[in-house]
Amino acid sequence: MLYRLVYQYRDELEWCWEERFQSEYGALRDEVLAAFDAYLNCGILLHGCARAECEKCDHSELIAFSCKRRNLCPSCDAKRALVFGEHLHENVLLPYEHSHQVYTIPKRLRPYFKFNRKLLGKLYTAAKLAWNDLIVDAFPSDWTTGAVMALHTAGDLLNFHPHIHSLGLHGALDPEGNFHLLDSVDTEYLTRQLANHVFNALLEAALLDQDTVNAMKSWEHSGFHVFIGVPVFHHDSDARRFLARYLKKSPVINPRLELIESADQPIVRVHKVTDDGSQCRDFDPLSFLAELSQHIPDMWEQTTRYVGVYSARTRGAKRVQLDFPGLLPEIDPPERPSTYWAACMKRVFEIDPLECHRCGGQMKIKAFIQDQSEIERLCKHLGQIPWRAPPQIKLPLPHAA
Repeated sequence: MLYRLVYQYRDELEWCWEERFQSEYGALRDEVLAAFDAYLNCGILLHGCARAECEKCDHSELIAFSCKRRNLCPSCDAKRALVFGEHLHENVLLPYEHSHQVYTIPKRLRPYFKFNRKLLGKLYTAAKLAWNDLIVDAFPSDWTTGAVMALHTAGDLLNFHPHIHSLGLHGALDPEGNFHLLDSVDTEYLTRQLANHVFNALLEAALLDQDTVNAMKSWEHSGFHVFIGVPVFHHDSDARRFLARYLKKSPVINPRLELIESADQPIVRVHKVTDDGSQCRDFDPLSFLAELSQHIPDMWEQTTRYVGVYSARTRGAKRVQLDFPGLLPEIDPPERPSTYWAACMKRVFEIDPLECHRCGGQMKIKAFIQDQSEIERLCKHLGQIPWRAPPQIKLPLPHAA
């Protein structure tokens, strides 16, 4: 469904952007068009593929290349989340209790981040400082903590809702490397600290004045909110992997999209996950793509950050040994997980995409092919379709307009 919408409306979106959407979403970014174009090539054999061959029966198949675009392609986002979750669980997260944390800001402040994506980095800093304030109050000042943070910009109904998801140590490490669990978390204190750090960042950027900040602090409901989940124990590998994958959750989920093709105007309906399924939001196709475009990150934009003991520098063995004597000998080095996409998909979906459907043997990648004439020749030989257009979306008749 998403592919049909991008395929049919991508060019029209570019033509009408300045007139229809620029005032609401800003200038059309080159990254958005590049992401749409790459997505249209995703899974198309003619744009490049790998040849897999079964070692038992010599059966061959072609596997199309993926686009690997962030926050657009549901398939690539799902594979990325699987590999990321496996990496965090096996290579990054220490064998201690972790909690899922969510840091949100009020609607009044979201437009600043919508039109200046560089400000989104301030949200990471505000969330990190708020949690560190809690740790400093609960433990001695030379104890430290760590977290893996991910930026999400989409709400349940695809609205622009920048917030930080964090998978962090639910406590702190002392200088000897011993972990100490937090007894309790004062979420009201965390919320106040988050608000203070966000306000300070916007004051420093000259986007707010002190009178506005004082007025917002006087609101009964500030709009800031911090959620702290129940601590997950280190031996609960399924929960750790699930939370790690959730950090890379795609804003577009196919089962929550509905395309209503009518004689008047096609409608794209986005559903929110509720018990009765009653909450939804309707778009015309162009408005849907415009709304989706604000969640596509710039090319070099960070959507994940490692802080504290999980920072790249601190995770170096020499630095960890220096800061936390005795920590490394107590922890067996983790086995390096298989980041092979087929192994990850088999773990979660119980489907092995490289299992031969003829004999059940294991297939192996034998070659990567990008020459279109060679791909067409192989597709004809193997009976596979190199490319085909998706079904057209029914448009209103000219006289009906």
